[in-house]
Amino acid sequence: MPTQHFLKLRIDRKNAIIKALTRQFATREYGDISVKELADEASISRGSFYLYFDDKEDAFLTSVKAYTDRLEQDLLNIFIKSKNIKETIMQVFDYLTHLSQFEHSFFEKINNNLSLGVPDLIAETFDQFAEKINTLLKSLLLKQNVEITPEIEEQINLRREILFSVLISSIINLGLNRATLSEVRNSLKKKIDLILISPICHELKSEE
Repeated sequence: MPTQHFLKLRIDRKNAIIKALTRQFATREYGDISVKELADEASISRGSFYLYFDDKEDAFLTSVKAYTDRLEQDLLNIFIKSKNIKETIMQVFDYLTHLSQFEHSFFEKINNNLSLGVPDLIAETFDQFAEKINTLLKSLLLKQNVEITPEIEEQINLRREILFSVLISSIINLGLNRATLSEVRNSLKKKIDLILISPICHELKSEE
């Protein structure tokens, strides 16, 4: 965790330092990077580096936290603005599969240097939006005059978990080059339709 000295910097200064650190961590192997190189990239002295961070690992984790916070905010905006479940899942898929090469490189470094891999990070991010998805599912069902009983609650929870699972699986399969982007995207759309087909969830599907 960065020190209080770092946290008290102006927001633009903090962002500039984190951006510089992230650039190093994304484009080079972690073990090859020295503290001096990180400090030079961030235009700070070696002494200032240790004033802001405990060590190289602390700087790396700070960069990861800053990036995942932004990713979470971008995903939150998708969840807030989307009108239905299928649209939400597909927009999240499109967002994550259209990241820049720089971001993909940083993801790879996170995956290689943290016990918590990228799929786990994505899963943790989705978990934070579980209640938002549940609320959206419930609101759509209520519009169809479906009573939210304990049994319906269970159905909603199960479908949310399955939706997140197939989304993460689709992203991983694309990363493994098992199919083209178009093939994976079309397959995901079909899976969403199947998950949402049931007497109580028929109306949860988006209109084509």
